[in-house]
Amino acid sequence: MRILVAEDTPESRELLIELLRHGGHTVAGVSNGREALDALEQKPYEVVFMDEEMPVVNGLDSTRAIRQRKYAHGKRPIIIGMSGNTAESDERRCLEAGMDAFMPKPIRMPEVLAMLAVLSRRPPETGSLSELAKIHPDSRADLAAHLERATGGNRKLLRSLIGNLLRDAPKRLSALRRALDRNDAEGLASAAHALKGSLGLFGADRAVGSARSLQTIGRSGDLEGADRQLRTLEEEFRALQQRLAGLKRILSLARARRAAKRRRRGSRRPTRKPRAD
Repeated sequence: MRILVAEDTPESRELLIELLRHGGHTVAGVSNGREALDALEQKPYEVVFMDEEMPVVNGLDSTRAIRQRKYAHGKRPIIIGMSGNTAESDERRCLEAGMDAFMPKPIRMPEVLAMLAVLSRRPPETGSLSELAKIHPDSRADLAAHLERATGGNRKLLRSLIGNLLRDAPKRLSALRRALDRNDAEGLASAAHALKGSLGLFGADRAVGSARSLQTIGRSGDLEGADRQLRTLEEEFRALQQRLAGLKRILSLARARRAAKRRRRGSRRPTRKPRAD
């Protein structure tokens, strides 16, 4: 694949370039977003590794510009964001700017090479749930891998768990808000406990932490700070909700593709001719 690395730290840029070249890719490097835009005008690149924070033009503004442009040499590139800011709000900011995927720093080469292996054979015919999630802008590969481990790769079970959470968690959040509005400390603790258990299945550590804090606050009977924790929990759940909705779409697509593949195999089976008497 033809890959462009936009990274302002020389050591990081050169290391990533060399490792990608060792993987058999054609790679060039630039040190800021303006140079990335210029490079894309001159040559076609299939993938851009885009650092979020760079001088002259940062990675977010460069990505927005790329998405608005039309290139004479073909399709717009896939953009993989990189950042040392690893909060989920930072990831959302990158994805909202138009990046296709996000990788926290320090970059781990096994993850990079696995992602490129998936991207190079789009659309995926087979592969693990983690591979499918890595090319989807609303899903983090670590979330998909966690869920695959948690369910033993049982996609039917995984679809059920996701559907249940997306259906039930908003009701529990509403119950939390009602309990807080009524100054119902016991109801707050109960609703927080139930939601904490559901979220724990999905490895949503920050959301679980907020739910745990609400449970502790409710049990103490002193509701000071509960509103702040509830707002944090609501924000974290919205982020998780978006990723899970995207993951659910991927699972549905993969299921449809497997079914279509089975139908094609069945249609190619030769029919047996009746034996002559």
